[in-house]
Amino acid sequence: MSPSGAGSTTSLLARAEQIAHEFDFGIQDARKVSAYFVEHMKNALEQEDSLSQIPSYVRAIPTGREKGVFLAVDLGGTNCRICSVSLHGDSTYSLVQTKYPIPRPLTVNQSCKPLFRFIAEKIRDFLEEHPESDIHDGDRSAADQCPPPRREDFQKLGFTFSFTYEQHSLAKGGLMFWDKGWDIPEALGRDPCEMLQEGLDELEVPVLVVALANDSVGTLLTRAYTASSKVKTSASKTTTTVGAIFGTGTNAAYVEKLENVKRLHDRADFQARGPDDLMVINTEWGCFGDGQDGLLPSTEYDEVLDMASPHPRQEMTEKRISGLYLGELLRLVILRLVDENLFTMKLDPDSPILQKDGIECSLLSQIAEDGSPDLPRAIVHITESFRADNVSVADARAIQMVAKAIARRAARLAGVALAAIIVKCDQSRDSLSTASTLVSKSDAVSIEQKPIKAKASNSSSRSCSSGFSAMCRRFRLFIYGVVRSLGLGWLLRPAMAGKKTGSPVVVPPEQRPQSPLSKATADEDENIVEVGVDGSLIEFYPTFERDMREAVGDVLGPGHEKRLRIGMAKDGSGVGAALVALAATMQEEASAVNPKSINSI
Repeated sequence: MSPSGAGSTTSLLARAEQIAHEFDFGIQDARKVSAYFVEHMKNALEQEDSLSQIPSYVRAIPTGREKGVFLAVDLGGTNCRICSVSLHGDSTYSLVQTKYPIPRPLTVNQSCKPLFRFIAEKIRDFLEEHPESDIHDGDRSAADQCPPPRREDFQKLGFTFSFTYEQHSLAKGGLMFWDKGWDIPEALGRDPCEMLQEGLDELEVPVLVVALANDSVGTLLTRAYTASSKVKTSASKTTTTVGAIFGTGTNAAYVEKLENVKRLHDRADFQARGPDDLMVINTEWGCFGDGQDGLLPSTEYDEVLDMASPHPRQEMTEKRISGLYLGELLRLVILRLVDENLFTMKLDPDSPILQKDGIECSLLSQIAEDGSPDLPRAIVHITESFRADNVSVADARAIQMVAKAIARRAARLAGVALAAIIVKCDQSRDSLSTASTLVSKSDAVSIEQKPIKAKASNSSSRSCSSGFSAMCRRFRLFIYGVVRSLGLGWLLRPAMAGKKTGSPVVVPPEQRPQSPLSKATADEDENIVEVGVDGSLIEFYPTFERDMREAVGDVLGPGHEKRLRIGMAKDGSGVGAALVALAATMQEEASAVNPKSINSI
């Protein structure tokens, strides 16, 4: 490999343009992919062991009137963020938070105890540093004179867990596999809330983990809470609400009719579901398209990236949208141009270009922001990031051209996935007569109670079936975790493909589901799609939102992109976890009043 070159400007730019076109993602392809995504979403709602369309067990969306103080823990790949969230009841909140780096030895460890004890210690330290966040401190003049609070009065905490897990209820789940370079075998198949609670109890910290949250679900709830004055909740004007993450990773959540979540219909606690009951669904759309060769847009650079990843042939949508991968795609293209001796610039022998994952996604944003003819700012960023000398204007133009093509394809694929959610929601909303909402205890709003109507003829057999199914799910979770942790997750795909629902069929563009846009300009609130977003990619890349909107219009038809009301849902992981903790608390209180109620929130 030659670290430098002296090719002509013409040949460099022509080659860069050729490669950039390889990342084109046209209208017909976008429609084909979106149609597949819609069918995948429908089928995954029926498949009990699907790795996507995961029920969050959040049964309502906020009204903005919720009140209370809740703790939240956001466990990410490098940091643990602890927050105290005060919901003011007027669509506003205040937040106190501290971020703690996670020591590397805790992330690769045979035992899970050191990690969760560390988190528990930081929660204890946080409460000591921020006594205003502890609802039990209040007016204590001498804490040692006060009896310890009862367990049911502990401070409530929502836990945002940014690793793949199967959710069993608002407060229970099973870890399926680690990613982000983590490896803690003992934790596979176990409940993250339970492991954290054990750490808290060992340290006698008066905090109760009441909710398990996904970051995209948290973003959805945060957007709904802060934008509640704009969200319609009547039958005729139901606003579609989506939460989406576009940062290091990507994911989305949306509100689905519980009637459509057929994977839950055999559970006793969902037998008495009503036509208006809702469920927030965690799509895990990063795995959409797995096992469907030829469906997603692909280049030779995508193939190289995929085969070098920890999980080849998995998370195929994620690898085309997430910031974690876009910098690496750009690096692989630049390596090709270096090999072809087309650049004027000279690379340092230790240049990040020569190292796997040496280029961060933020560089794509920095390069794209320079719109001047000679690209002086882009040249500075390239010089510093690549450890390069003699970077010419032609070098910068070629790199900018390719970087924009990679980012544009990512945004368009994100728009295609978002369009699929819109279609799915539009197909459900016609029969949706009301929307459930969260309400705080201080509001003068009664909680509707719907007792379960038991079917005596087969209640005992269903109970036995439910118990056996639960045992099977636990065993399957353990197997999934072990297989995925060994990098053999591709072995799971053939087994899943043989379900009775069959593999989703790609629908031709001319047969794709249509989403009617009535009175788009005169009465646009009837069809608004409220999208809460979080992540550095959509926040800082200059054309990401525009390109994403364009793809929505390409799939659904001109004008549909105007339905999107996109807003940053900052602190979505923390505030969302607090809102899920509130939901769990209200559900517990409602169940105490009427144990047979399934629609308490």
